[in-house]
Amino acid sequence: MFDMHYDLLTFAYITNRQGKNIKKLLKQVKKSKVFGLTVNLYFMSKEEMETELDYPDDLDVLKMFKEAKSILEKNIDIKLLYSIEGCGYIKNTNELEKLYKEGLDAIILVWNDLNKYGSGNYTNKGLTEEGKIFIRKAIDLSLAIDLSHANKNTFDDIINEIKKSKKEVIVYASHSNIKSVYDNPRNLAYDQIQKLKEVGGYLGIVSYPKFLTLKKDNKSIKDAYVKHIIKAVKIMGIDYVFLSSDNMDYLKQISINYNSAKAPYPYQKMPKQIKKDLSSYFTNEEIDKIMYKNALKIYTKLKDRHL
Repeated sequence: MFDMHYDLLTFAYITNRQGKNIKKLLKQVKKSKVFGLTVNLYFMSKEEMETELDYPDDLDVLKMFKEAKSILEKNIDIKLLYSIEGCGYIKNTNELEKLYKEGLDAIILVWNDLNKYGSGNYTNKGLTEEGKIFIRKAIDLSLAIDLSHANKNTFDDIINEIKKSKKEVIVYASHSNIKSVYDNPRNLAYDQIQKLKEVGGYLGIVSYPKFLTLKKDNKSIKDAYVKHIIKAVKIMGIDYVFLSSDNMDYLKQISINYNSAKAPYPYQKMPKQIKKDLSSYFTNEEIDKIMYKNALKIYTKLKDRHL
């Protein structure tokens, strides 16, 4: 499996900042035999970060990214895509270019809050003028544009910038489910999915329980995950759907003040169990595309662009 959203850069950074052993953090990843990850360094509102994240007061995104990336590369040997989630603390397009040169592959412009570039689900604002310039620069740098967390107006504005660029842009929503299956503000409406499809985008279905169903039992959560995947394939096509975990089980290892929903799949068993759950609905070839081949296409294109 290629897991297209896992906040491993953040937790590598915090583990190192707290003087803890990252090998323990990575143990479940290695046991899972997941062979590829998109790893995120994420930023929320200042208030939420003060509560939940052990970040320094004087945030330096470039320094943090370089440090977290170096830690991961010394401790894990799998395919990695590097992403920043919530770009509000990136100073400007010059710093974005420096991040790209250090190996950044993708950006998620906003988290749920409002930042200087655009807005997530806490407000209904769209891209700012600075945000439009930022997205254009990301496109020029051949960074992947990840639309997860963007509210409808910001989502639409980013799609419009992609269309206006007339360039081949790698675009996806890495961890956004289907609103018609479960109505959550983080899930995508049909018209958004159609717009994503129009620009050759991909849709990542995430196993995080809060975006799947109101039900709390594990079987219902897994059943809902499969329903979201089936619906995504029906709309997007088998070649444009991949999977994400957004797994938060390891938070307890670094004592962050955050109560995450329990993941439906133990990370070390996740690939095997998901494959089994999909086997009644898809052929082996289709399952391989959903679980890793579609994501691997993105990985290959992005790494080729760094050469």
